[in-house]
Amino acid sequence: MGYQRRIVHYGPGPGDFQAVISDRAIAGCWFELHRQGGCGAGELRLKDAFAQRTAIELGDWISMAYETGDRWYLGRVEERRAASPAEIVYRLQGMGAELGEVFPGGFSPDRADGVPPHRYARTDLFPNDPDRSLETVDAVSQPDEFVTLLMQQYVVPRTHVTLNASLIDAVNVPDGVTSAKFRGEESVRSILKEEAVRAYNASWGVDAWGRFFFLQKRTSVIAAFQEGEDVVSLAESRDRDLLFNRVMLTGGYVYDEQLGSDIFMRGYYRWRGNYIQPASRAQHGERRIRIWIPWIRTASDSRQFVKEFFRVYAQPTSRYLVEVANQSVLPVPWGGRIRISDQSGAELISAMVETIRVQFDHAPRFRLEIGPEDPHTHWPEPPHDERWEIPGNQLQNGGHGGSEISFDGSDVGPDSTDASSSSVSSSSGSGTLSSLFTSGLSGGGSGGESEGGESSGASESGGGSSAESGASSGGASSGASESGGSSGGGESGGGSSDSSAAVTCVEKSATDADNVDDGGDQEWERLGGGRGEVTLGPNDSAQTLRCFDFNFLLPSGKTVVGITVTYNIECSANGSNDVVGGEVTVTSGGKSGTKSLFVGDGVWPDDATDEIVGGEGDTWGASWTTDDFNAFGLQVDLTSVEHLSGVAGRTAEVHSTKLKVCYED
Repeated sequence: MGYQRRIVHYGPGPGDFQAVISDRAIAGCWFELHRQGGCGAGELRLKDAFAQRTAIELGDWISMAYETGDRWYLGRVEERRAASPAEIVYRLQGMGAELGEVFPGGFSPDRADGVPPHRYARTDLFPNDPDRSLETVDAVSQPDEFVTLLMQQYVVPRTHVTLNASLIDAVNVPDGVTSAKFRGEESVRSILKEEAVRAYNASWGVDAWGRFFFLQKRTSVIAAFQEGEDVVSLAESRDRDLLFNRVMLTGGYVYDEQLGSDIFMRGYYRWRGNYIQPASRAQHGERRIRIWIPWIRTASDSRQFVKEFFRVYAQPTSRYLVEVANQSVLPVPWGGRIRISDQSGAELISAMVETIRVQFDHAPRFRLEIGPEDPHTHWPEPPHDERWEIPGNQLQNGGHGGSEISFDGSDVGPDSTDASSSSVSSSSGSGTLSSLFTSGLSGGGSGGESEGGESSGASESGGGSSAESGASSGGASSGASESGGSSGGGESGGGSSDSSAAVTCVEKSATDADNVDDGGDQEWERLGGGRGEVTLGPNDSAQTLRCFDFNFLLPSGKTVVGITVTYNIECSANGSNDVVGGEVTVTSGGKSGTKSLFVGDGVWPDDATDEIVGGEGDTWGASWTTDDFNAFGLQVDLTSVEHLSGVAGRTAEVHSTKLKVCYED
């Protein structure tokens, strides 16, 4: 059927259909999907009038689909910003936000919401808890059992989230779940973050249909992208700030024997553990992080968490940012790996995506984030050092814990060689990885469950000529590499040169346009591609014609030396004082440049004419690189078109919009 950009309003519940609002949406809509979290933040932009701002209320729901039945996103309206005369922006958040609004357990069955403390445990290790006689207890042994009970007992009854047993993977953690007690202080979302780490960094969240998932990391490739075809940009970073080999973990309170006193009370202390990864510390020096998980109170629970934390963060890791254009199939981050190859087909990266941001305009574009997130976003440290009680009996209930944690060949988690598990497949840094593996910091992969339920133990090596073969999936579209040729009219141009460096010029046509209400009198009518027309009455002004989706695929990091915008325009029967003027602005990210549409008198021609703005040596007063023209958000605006006379209406037409970029090779 093809791309429909189908956007639907539901309310007040996510199943209560209200209207299809695709025709009211303008450029700038986007959403994010997270491997750990599911549907995340999003933004919807409508051209509704200010008076229509209450048509969609806070708490209503918005879905975005490629076409009917192929839903990509579902989000709740969290914020509305309306501007007169006509633009409304809605901030969205996926249904996983409801997991942050449910708090298991309580302080007492006869206080506040009347919920007793709730303990999930394999055995009873804390008989001295002051509220033990009030608590509810459920026996669990593995993280998937624990998560399933949380969903059944607290989430499903109180939210719109649904539970499907087929989306909960079995997990076999050696020591299982020892004990976790909740008193209504922590949200389900915060509990899941910790439980997912212990379960070999499992994927979790709520998808576009409101279904909760808790899945082991997949090894199958669900999408492949290639430089020179659909990869718009590719960048890598490595940062010591994401390297940690010592964890100071602070857990919950442990209550021990009765104190000798006239007042009945028990001694207590805060459970703590100090863990070291010796191979990493020997190679990189000590890198400490402090983490607070208040429901951990045993050495086995703490150790399992820290072991999987070290598996991700105890050695330097690469983070990649990949942008791909013109996609029709959405590779959800929890569904499997993506594969990036160079122009020759050699594999550069094979990994699960942590976050995918979808620019949901007239041609979907993806921005993929690969590699571990900063753990401080999940476990922020306090601004000062802290000390806690020392247990009177170090042997009781484990006392304070901590040890060195090393890895050998038999001590690995599923898919332990994934990009987000400390070793992105890459041609760089192989010596460092080899030395760390030899020292026992991380073992080889045992292969997690694939999409088809099969296991794969293939490790990730890459960057060389021995890339794995396979057809590109994920709806990738092909396109010719942009280089060479002459500098005028065409997809590829070739270069003029100066005495210092060769220059290549590439010209692209806008494939879409939209009207932006800037307070002018008349809207531009979209005609497809980079085209539009506006009819102006006496003394009318036009709003902004915004052209975008030029789909450049330029080599990254090159210095731009010239920018040219060419409009083919006309205004039939135009007089010398009728339709005049125009300002052209090129914008990408925080950079922009503006020039006049005309060099001469500014009167629109009455026959189709190319108006050329800028030139091969003109950077419009700003410093640019080719990445600015590959990036999301590249746009060319035409503003300040006016009808100055009192004669009958005139129609200004833009037949095409081209953007030429010249850069140093």
